[in-house]
Amino acid sequence: MKLPHPGSLVAFAIVALVAGGFIALATIGGEKPALLSIGPYLWRVLAFSLIQAALSTILSLSLGVALALALARRRFPGRDLVLALLGTTMVIPTIVAVFAVFAVYGRSGWITQALSFLGWKESFSIFGYPGILIAHVFLNAPYVTRILLDSLSLVPSEQWRLASAFGFKPSHIFRHLDWPVLRAELPGLAGLVFLLCFKSFAIVLALGGGPSRSTLEVAIYEALKIDLDFGRAAWLALIQLAICLTLTGVLNWALTRPPTTHTIRGLIQRPDAKNKNLKILDAVVLAAGTLFIAPLALSMLTGLSHMLDVIDIDLLRAFVTSVTIAIIAATIACFLALALASSARRWRVALRSPRMAAFYDFLPNTLLAVPPFALTAGLFLIVRRFTDPSAAGLILLPLINGLAAVPFAYRSLAPRLLTAEERYGRVAASLGITGVNKLTIMDWPLIKRPFGAAFALAMALSFGDFGIIALFGGQELITLPYLLFERLGAYRLDEASAIGLLIVLVAFLLANASGRLSHAGD
Repeated sequence: MKLPHPGSLVAFAIVALVAGGFIALATIGGEKPALLSIGPYLWRVLAFSLIQAALSTILSLSLGVALALALARRRFPGRDLVLALLGTTMVIPTIVAVFAVFAVYGRSGWITQALSFLGWKESFSIFGYPGILIAHVFLNAPYVTRILLDSLSLVPSEQWRLASAFGFKPSHIFRHLDWPVLRAELPGLAGLVFLLCFKSFAIVLALGGGPSRSTLEVAIYEALKIDLDFGRAAWLALIQLAICLTLTGVLNWALTRPPTTHTIRGLIQRPDAKNKNLKILDAVVLAAGTLFIAPLALSMLTGLSHMLDVIDIDLLRAFVTSVTIAIIAATIACFLALALASSARRWRVALRSPRMAAFYDFLPNTLLAVPPFALTAGLFLIVRRFTDPSAAGLILLPLINGLAAVPFAYRSLAPRLLTAEERYGRVAASLGITGVNKLTIMDWPLIKRPFGAAFALAMALSFGDFGIIALFGGQELITLPYLLFERLGAYRLDEASAIGLLIVLVAFLLANASGRLSHAGD
């Protein structure tokens, strides 16, 4: 009998982990959890989760589209630096974004001090919708801008020359050139931003302002950490999983589009760049975007002067712990993604079963829909039977962070593996090269740089994550994001700013390395 393909084993292991975790969580007390018993609370939490996610998505897309169009039309000194900064928002930890909101809009923040200097005495509270929406837009609008700007830059130069030759007005250019690109990208971006905001944890936990402002993720955390109500946590997790799986399915469908043909895409000035009304509009949009994003980004630099003050044994221990967990999580993510991508390629090319291949393509995306707190709690109930409960955090932290990074690693590796098969698959088959030899001889030269890019990105995502550590964090297990959260809770903002700057610098270096490797040649 043949041994199962590693990808099949990985797929089975992922499904078994998720199912086992939920079953263990739901049956811990031996009782069936009653959904109706949490009815009013559930509707309140669900309504807030949906409303804040919808508002955050609308605001992020509105600002992102406006900035993308303005940047596409304008060339100015420092534009490349702006684009580089926009590209780093994906790896900015949410807990650092929370600190930035406090530093700018808090009771002792820059805005409050400026208004007080001008004679404005009324207080402004960032807790609730204001702070949550500000943090979500700060994290997501620049990412939307970067994705849309890259897509707009792919419009062929021939089309711009035709638009100039036919004397297209700005309205015609938007309708025939810009809108088709936006229409293709916006559904997927809207689904992704909504999913991220719907599952928001650190931002809502710190800026929600109380139990009345909780997402399902925060409610699951409170049920586990505070109330020890495993049945309620299981129901909330299943509801969130059902909603997120539906969104993930829509997102996967929206992002699956036929490839466009390659043509000339040289740098050419847009015909609508000379329009006076658009010049005024773009100036207003760029100024508004700068006034919103720049203070929050610059607030992280305030920790530079306090960097030496926070260097102690706790910081060093937290740094080493964060790096260790990030390396293990990245290793798990990359090898799981490699196995799944290899199995998807096998079903698609060798076995000619596109439906099974689509299952392996879809499985990594489903991990975005799984509530991490519920999964972690269920796995903890299983792990504690075989090991010391105090060591469970060291096992589950890198595992859950690795699973969360699998979708991003898969997107880097799967296309290159398919390319390797299309180029050299028949030659390898005729020479009898299979298994590990096929991986090292045929695949590795094409995937080594994407593998490195995926590894660096997975490390960046894990290094700044403040999620599962909220369950296990303490004197025995502490990471840099957890240390930052402790300093924020104690209102030691100077120390928090220094720790936040350190997290951002490490995440930026890892993201930059990932970007360079992902765009490198074969």
